[in-house]
Amino acid sequence: MTDTAAPGLREQKRMATKRALQLALLRLALERGFDNVTVEEVAQAAQVSPRTFFNYFASKEEAVAAPHGPADLTAEEIARYEAGEGDPLSDLMALMAARVSGVEDLELHHLRRELMHRESRLLGDKMTTVQKVRDQVVDLVAERLRADALRAGRMPDEAALRERAGFVSLLCVTIARHGWARWAAGEGAVSLEESMRWSFDEFRDIAAAASR
Repeated sequence: MTDTAAPGLREQKRMATKRALQLALLRLALERGFDNVTVEEVAQAAQVSPRTFFNYFASKEEAVAAPHGPADLTAEEIARYEAGEGDPLSDLMALMAARVSGVEDLELHHLRRELMHRESRLLGDKMTTVQKVRDQVVDLVAERLRADALRAGRMPDEAALRERAGFVSLLCVTIARHGWARWAAGEGAVSLEESMRWSFDEFRDIAAAASR
């Protein structure tokens, strides 16, 4: 599976605005407390309008929890994954690793972690975001497994397909989180993409050893 292309100029601008809003919110919240910061103040600090804030986030809580980089898969990424020739987990990890290329942001990571340590109630919003991503991944993998079955001339068993998709997505998210933690602990000594690929290689080595 090939890597995704670098984001275009328009997407780069969107990502820069998103980052500016998140940085402004995190910094202000650490100075004053999360509940003492308004959307208007965040927008002013990021030099955009409050309306722009709501073009990116539904709430302050969502802004804190939102992942780095583009959140949604493109139609091209989805089509490429569904047509992949490798196994579903390997192709999914390749897709996820390619998506984080160039979006490493240790500053955002450290500020978010500090704020969540101070205001633990925000962890719930982060977990909601993680679950939303996992649900989207389950749907993506289910479509891939369905396509694989049809290409092989089999009628897919929907119940078994969803169960397997859930397992593949859980493995992917767990491996990706391990790669993310390794990248953060290393203070960016290696790229996030490289760290995620390393974690998947480690998983494959462990799985191979367990099968012997």
